[in-house]
Amino acid sequence: MLDGLIAGAGHIFVPGNLLFLFAGTALGIVFGAIPGLTATMGLALLVPFTFSMEPASGLIMLAGIYVGAMYGDSVPAILINTPGTPAAIATTFDGYPLAQKGMAQHALVAAAFASCFGSLLAFAVLAAAAEPLAEMSLVFGPAEYFWLGIFGLTIISVLSSGNLIKGFVTATIGLLLSTVGMASLAGDVRLTFGFPELQGGIGLAGALIGFFCLPEILSNVIGRRRNTFAGEQVKPSISIITSTIIDLIKRPVLMARSALIGLVVGIAPGAGGNIASMVSYSEARRWEKNSEEFGHGTTRGVAASEAANSAMAPGSMIPLLTLGIPGSPPAAVILGALMLHGMQPGNDLFAIYADVTYAFIGALAIASVAVLILGTLGSFVYARIINLPSSALAPVILLMTVMGSYAIRNNMLDVWVMLIFGIIGFALHRLNYQPAPLVLGFILGPYIENGLVQSMMIGGASGSVLTYMTTRPISLVLIALCIISALWPLLAARRQKKQNSDNSDNAPARAINTDRVMGITMLILAVIVFAATRDLSRFGGIFVHYCAGVAAALGVLILLKSFVWPDLQIFFENASECRRVIIGIAVIAAYLTLIPLTGFLLASIVFYFFVHSMLREEHDTLTRRLKSGALAVAVTVTMYGLFHELLHVPLPRGILFG
Repeated sequence: MLDGLIAGAGHIFVPGNLLFLFAGTALGIVFGAIPGLTATMGLALLVPFTFSMEPASGLIMLAGIYVGAMYGDSVPAILINTPGTPAAIATTFDGYPLAQKGMAQHALVAAAFASCFGSLLAFAVLAAAAEPLAEMSLVFGPAEYFWLGIFGLTIISVLSSGNLIKGFVTATIGLLLSTVGMASLAGDVRLTFGFPELQGGIGLAGALIGFFCLPEILSNVIGRRRNTFAGEQVKPSISIITSTIIDLIKRPVLMARSALIGLVVGIAPGAGGNIASMVSYSEARRWEKNSEEFGHGTTRGVAASEAANSAMAPGSMIPLLTLGIPGSPPAAVILGALMLHGMQPGNDLFAIYADVTYAFIGALAIASVAVLILGTLGSFVYARIINLPSSALAPVILLMTVMGSYAIRNNMLDVWVMLIFGIIGFALHRLNYQPAPLVLGFILGPYIENGLVQSMMIGGASGSVLTYMTTRPISLVLIALCIISALWPLLAARRQKKQNSDNSDNAPARAINTDRVMGITMLILAVIVFAATRDLSRFGGIFVHYCAGVAAALGVLILLKSFVWPDLQIFFENASECRRVIIGIAVIAAYLTLIPLTGFLLASIVFYFFVHSMLREEHDTLTRRLKSGALAVAVTVTMYGLFHELLHVPLPRGILFG
């Protein structure tokens, strides 16, 4: 191993390769930071450019892209509450509240340092024990993936902010949404309602953008006319960098635990950084002192999420390099790059191509240092972005949400889904139901369903499904963790009943009973799902029918609660806010309608001009209109060039210009 690392270092520290490494890391940060773009997309787009390079140079650059994207997704998560990738969902829980306090740089630096720490720790394990750990990945079967998904759902007790029933309600909606499309094992088409574009399921990027980004813009920027995205002005400084890093260095248990969680999840093929960051955040909140600070803005929450997220990257390389089994979607792209360079995963990588293999492994570590450098220095720029007037920044973010939702599958339906989910997310927030458990259920649904159906097939063939799912060693460990995690709020006496807001006597006259609204909604949803899926096969319908049954039961339960302990909330503060939100939704819908007619470029210029003028506080004059028009053209043309020319996303040209 030591000889291989030395030989690999000989490749890495060639000036040209170092340049490729830093350039790849910077590109990875860009791909991670743009909502809708992912590390997988960045790697896939840039793999062809590595064909003409030496294998070591190409793989070094790809390593930089991969690691950079694992950090880059935290930037929009912190600044505008929009996860750049699904793995950064947990980063929004504390990163965005920190930004609202004027502490965006604290969160950005914490993310950069945690990403570096997680990658380095995982690199050490990867370099020292790749082959033994790879054998562990083969032990994970359908039953283990089922219980891993159930364990992930127990995080609802952390995300539901003291009201577990509400958390289960929104998580069940997420599980039902995850069943839309063709069942991966049974082949049944479910809940598409005549839209063939939905047979591949609901796009995750559009769902994330809709649930996390649009509600903030609709509520605070359009509805309440806040001048900037930050609640307080951000003032970056070098002292913030040093104090934040020193504070995290003083928390070695938090950092090591988070990185190890990410590493273990990364080793399990297909689990991905979204599960790693969620589990890590949950465990940090469970075990850290002053856990009540989590969810309200603490660098510990950001560090827990990002350390696990970044440690997952080297972890996913373990089964890839030794067994040829990619542990994540980006790892699958890297597998393709290895094959195209004539390098077969397995023993040959460490016997014949040891210098190139260890150059790639070492590049993962050096790239993490590059992330720390680029992330901390970049925090001076990133943190000031949210100080910009919302009249200029909000239209840019809305354009990014549309392009990010469209770019994954080049499908306008995904953009409409994003808008619909944005409206749902806005409504859930105003009804005092958090969207985080919903997104958790949406992400974990496929893992749970596939594990359940495969376990039923295998267990049925072996004689007992229950025995197969509950007697395997790893399954027993995961079952125990599920029980402990689910009961932890009771065991630790931390669950707090929110009775203060449930006082109908003191509620304003225009407050609505949110539990009654959600209870009726859940019952209607259950009836629709049962009616639309009654003809499914056994394996195609078992999970969706189970989720619909749970939705009906929760609907009844939350309705009963609405009569005993009603949760009364004000949906709109006044008529002006209601009118502005409705106009904002109508403008976005008109923009989406215009894109297929006039093409993306012209529709976006008109949209930016209109939204910028609508949000501007100053009195409208000819000069200001000309400035708005020039800004609209400059911003839209720049973004069009980035997506269409550089990233080769085929943005719509429109019927009029097609």
